Amino acid sequence: MGNVTGRANAAALIGLVLVACTTLCTSFAPSPQPSTPATPRAADSSQSANAESTATAAAQAQPLATPNAGDGFASPGGETPPPQRFATPRAAEGPTTAAGETPPPQSFATPRAAEASQSANAESATTAAPQAQTLATPNAGDGFASVGGQTPPPQSFATPRAAEASQSAAAPQDATTAQNVATAVPQPQSAVPQREQTPQTATPATIAQQALARMTLEQKVGQVFMLGFEGTTVNASNKALIQGLHLGGVTLFARNIDNGPQLARLDAELQTIADPLPLFISVDQEGGLVVRVTDGATIFPGNMAVGATGDPTLAKKVAEASANELLAMGVNMDLAPVVDVNTNPLNPVIGVRSFGSNVDLVSQFGTETIKGVQSSGVSAVAKHFPGHGDTDVDSHRDLPVVPHPLDRLQSLEFLPFKSAMQAGVDGIMTAHLYLPAIEPQQDLPATLSRTVLTGLLRDQLGYQGLILTDALDMDAIKKDRTAAEAAVQAFEAGADMLLIAGITAEDRLHLGDGPPALLAAVRSGRVSQARLDASVSRILEAKAKRGILPGAVAAPTPPDVSVLNSPEHRALALDIARKAVTVQRDTAGLLPINPAYRVLVVEADAPTRSDVDDDQLAGSLLDAVRQYAPSTFGASPRTAPAAAQSADLIVFGTFDLAQHPEQQALARSLASTGKPIVAVGLRGPYDAAVATEIGTFLTVYGDRPVHLQAAADALFGRLTATARAP
Repeated sequence: MGNVTGRANAAALIGLVLVACTTLCTSFAPSPQPSTPATPRAADSSQSANAESTATAAAQAQPLATPNAGDGFASPGGETPPPQRFATPRAAEGPTTAAGETPPPQSFATPRAAEASQSANAESATTAAPQAQTLATPNAGDGFASVGGQTPPPQSFATPRAAEASQSAAAPQDATTAQNVATAVPQPQSAVPQREQTPQTATPATIAQQALARMTLEQKVGQVFMLGFEGTTVNASNKALIQGLHLGGVTLFARNIDNGPQLARLDAELQTIADPLPLFISVDQEGGLVVRVTDGATIFPGNMAVGATGDPTLAKKVAEASANELLAMGVNMDLAPVVDVNTNPLNPVIGVRSFGSNVDLVSQFGTETIKGVQSSGVSAVAKHFPGHGDTDVDSHRDLPVVPHPLDRLQSLEFLPFKSAMQAGVDGIMTAHLYLPAIEPQQDLPATLSRTVLTGLLRDQLGYQGLILTDALDMDAIKKDRTAAEAAVQAFEAGADMLLIAGITAEDRLHLGDGPPALLAAVRSGRVSQARLDASVSRILEAKAKRGILPGAVAAPTPPDVSVLNSPEHRALALDIARKAVTVQRDTAGLLPINPAYRVLVVEADAPTRSDVDDDQLAGSLLDAVRQYAPSTFGASPRTAPAAAQSADLIVFGTFDLAQHPEQQALARSLASTGKPIVAVGLRGPYDAAVATEIGTFLTVYGDRPVHLQAAADALFGRLTATARAP
């Protein structure tokens, strides 16, 4: 018996020595490597009164999943697991265990995790720590703090093809028994991390909370930013911006797009570098005047043209067709529709982007557009709350003021947004304008106003979806603050996603400044973590609802790129343009024009043009008219009065003539020639009321090729115009 006891004591002493050596070697080794995974029962240390044995439980430091790898979202025991990267919607399911069951998610040790405390009776367990690596962000030196407010050791984040990720979580400490440690350390899993098999019946809210629980503070901060970037490819700089800052979304502009097929390739590559979750990829594809994809995709007429048809079913058809093309190009969020009620004819920034000046029409057509976009699997964003329709200042250049009292705002400006909410719109974009009836602080833009975003939109109107800012580097915002400072203020006001576009070359030098600014605000306590979690939860839930974040609904199947600019979509676009033609007056009885006439075509100079090459339709009003009147010729505004002397009739194309005195002067000069004039409004229907000297005036609501073709068809009697100005 004494020999047995002696051998037991000797074994215990040897065990203690081995534990001490393990602890010291793990703590001080310069480049510790991941330990061998423990068997499922390795953590179950046997215990006895005389300490006959001591077991060491080792948890393997597993590499995190890349953006294309499956990932688990919750630990089997219901505890919040440490941060991991997350699978994209098309992530392949990882291998399962021999029994066919998906292994539970693996925890990851920190470099300090090896310092496990020992109990009084020398029963201890140690865990191996992965090697600390370097975190590279666009702004080197901006360390990201952990959720607990402490700055963890530098870490690196997985590239799309990297097998090693650098997120790690502290191993349990101060365990009083090996059994306690075994309970805290998750069971080992297979070499490739798995995505937990989540039933399709899981709600978007559940999926969002599971994902939120796995995110670090840096990832949460990154998720609320939607940034622009340079170029048409994913270069090193763009990768550092998007992946290094863990962005939740990107927004695309003409500088990123050559054509539809190129955009599809770019967007697919963008999702491969998303970290830790798939991106919202957004674009302003409103139709008409504002579209970002102009080559290789269908350019549909804009909102006011659609509104002029008087047929809300066409709004839904256009929205569905446009959203399908966006989906084929990898875009999952359309920053549309504009639901501002354009009651100001001198509005320099909304105009034909609105469905019209009638609030009921705008509400109805806006609702149908939202339904069409979102039924295709793309998120819609109604803009610009609380209403940009009655302004005479462009917020890209200065701060507009909407001076109306609250009762007027409630009966007009707010109504289309309420309809959008009832239609389930995923997002509402804010307007950079000042409402003195609501916001007490002088000249504080609505985007930065807690009274507007939280008090009005959230609390009074009850909106629970995403609140997105308009670009925070527009002059209405940045004239008094930087975009990064505005990002923090907008977030404090109640915004969920902070959009910084990179409008100018100088702006693009500071695209990465926003996330560190918000991170600092959270660390300092200026912004609470609960406030951050609330916005991130809404973002993740919106992604889950559209299948961008997997688990709740199936991701929509992108159409083949053959849908882009398809014959069916082109026919729909032209049909709407033709149905939108509005003859506002023809007191001189000049319509239809005699094709034998020698027609002079004059187009006014315009600050913005929508010229697009089209291999099937005319690209200018001159070419469109010439299809029917072969003797047609053109002249510049400067030479037009003299050229008119040899013409039988003048066709005069206007661009917001009501806002431009030089166009009004040209109209008077042309009228003074004594030649009959037919004016064609290539923007809104407001020019006719100003150019009263012109007896025949029709409006087509745009200068895209489909509008120009529709104008020519109407001028020469190939269609009967029945539309009315909306």
